[in-house]
Amino acid sequence: MAAMRGATKRLNEVASAVLDGLAWEAARKAVDVVRYQPRQLDLVLACGVDQPEVPLPVTRWLVEARTWPALRHLSTIPHRIVRLVAAEAARWLGPTGSAVVRWSSGAVAAAVDHAGASTLQQPLRARAHPGMLVPHPHQVAVIAVDMRGFSNLTRVLHDTQHLADLIGEYLTEMTEVIEAHRGVVFQYTGDGLLAIFLPELAGSDAATMLERVVREAGRELHARFDQLNARWRANWRASDREVAPIGLGVGVSFGRATVGLLGPSGKKQFGVIGEPVNQAAFLCSQAAAGTLLVEREAFARAGAPTPAERVMRLRSKKRHQRIDTICLRYGASPFRPRALRRAPRV
Repeated sequence: MAAMRGATKRLNEVASAVLDGLAWEAARKAVDVVRYQPRQLDLVLACGVDQPEVPLPVTRWLVEARTWPALRHLSTIPHRIVRLVAAEAARWLGPTGSAVVRWSSGAVAAAVDHAGASTLQQPLRARAHPGMLVPHPHQVAVIAVDMRGFSNLTRVLHDTQHLADLIGEYLTEMTEVIEAHRGVVFQYTGDGLLAIFLPELAGSDAATMLERVVREAGRELHARFDQLNARWRANWRASDREVAPIGLGVGVSFGRATVGLLGPSGKKQFGVIGEPVNQAAFLCSQAAAGTLLVEREAFARAGAPTPAERVMRLRSKKRHQRIDTICLRYGASPFRPRALRRAPRV
């Protein structure tokens, strides 16, 4: 009898371990399916446009087609449908129903993206291109976006579900702006993001691309955030919530960075490392709400004319180093601006 009880106990332990392993594997696979990755089609285009085997008219058409107003409008329809269905699922079935809808749509979108990219890889001969296989140096503009006052916002908004929905809406809007200007988001950082702009995808030279990033994309990011913030504040007042002052800070840099698939074996993700990434993140951390900071030397490295705006000097994290920075105010600021020291003109 004791032997039978011992055998049963061991069998139950084995069965429990097997079920636990299967459940963990299923959960890991479910997360991997919808884990954020830049669109493969963007990466294929970036790696294929500079290949001599690909006719120039074809590459130019592939890059320009992504900016056609009609095509951009059509590309937003699936996302709007998913948001509508998810909202209805949340109303009738609760948060779980909404999560299932969003997960399913994300999985389908990822599958379609990979299928489309694989179809183009062969004619573009990008499958053997080092940009798709190993990290390689590339001239890029890096933009870092971060919310000012987020820590206080998490303290004020005790409803974590409401906060999660707010962050999801905010990052969605910021990503739409980045992608509309031909940028590629490669990392989300809680209440912020990092994105790169490549001349090949921009369809222009580095100087023109950097000017557009600073003047057009930066301005639109702030405008979109101010629209969101105004609506959130109105909703908080209507629901008798405390209104938390928040804003947007943006940092921009340009230079040579390492671009490619990075990470551990079997879990590599598209990433970017190098001084431009560090510089953009640092400038973003120093940017007051409503402003964009861009290092002055970035324009020289891109071959662009130096802007006429006054230069501010920032103390870098590196010892005895100062960064001459141009500060552009594009958005509203609920905070007191930081005092920056003006650098001597050269």
